[in-house]
Amino acid sequence: MNEEKWLIVGTDSRMKVLAKKLSNGNRTVFYKSLSMWDEELNKTVLEFHPHFVVLPIHPLPIEVPIVYGLSRAVIFAGKLNDEWKELLQQNEVHYYLEDEAFIWHNASLTAEAFVSTFYNTKQAIKGKKFIVTGFGRVAKMVAHILRSMGAHICIAVRSNVQLNEAKAFRYEAVYLEDVGEIKGDFFINTIPAKWLDEQFNNKISIPLFDLASYPGCLQDGVKRKQYELLPALPGKFFPEDAGNVLYESIVEQLRRRDPCSKVKE
Repeated sequence: MNEEKWLIVGTDSRMKVLAKKLSNGNRTVFYKSLSMWDEELNKTVLEFHPHFVVLPIHPLPIEVPIVYGLSRAVIFAGKLNDEWKELLQQNEVHYYLEDEAFIWHNASLTAEAFVSTFYNTKQAIKGKKFIVTGFGRVAKMVAHILRSMGAHICIAVRSNVQLNEAKAFRYEAVYLEDVGEIKGDFFINTIPAKWLDEQFNNKISIPLFDLASYPGCLQDGVKRKQYELLPALPGKFFPEDAGNVLYESIVEQLRRRDPCSKVKE
């Protein structure tokens, strides 16, 4: 392949940074700041014939009867829904959300961005109690940075494994079903599921920051006044850093894909 052709799609600011980074070397890169796969993208791929396509973290809604021009492209994506999986079943697909380096760096940026968001409350972190649901990478990084700033942390989880893991890190820990009985100042959700029903909603009266992916933790029909959904924080607060993390992940996946070739950075 003499000249690589790349198509980068997505409205997240990190995608623009990624396109700029990939433009270095023997590559031609098109960047499309679009939130859906439409006729414009169909026209682009039919004229451009990209060898590589980078899709955003969340699956793009498809607004055309048929998606053209991707049959021979290598795909990099965060998540794919069933519609996209069916469409790309013959393609070589790499998921950067399954790359541990990307996940941890992204979690670290998310935690730092949350701190910046929290300061909009005009309150200090030190001395406050934060209830954090889940104990995955984002929860671990958020809990770590908040505790290092003097906050008290309670971890609320669904599994016995995570409960004991949180205790091993010397956090107060409870099962999620009991979280409504815990007193605190602020609530942070990191569980990517609609688990918060009316029963939980009535018990949890403190402000809730939702760091999970869209659509967040609220079940359909549940309304909250003190609720803020905060997806994709790294791209909003640190697009350059977040773009570099995504770039490094993709370059490393290319190296693993063809370890005998030299990836031009």
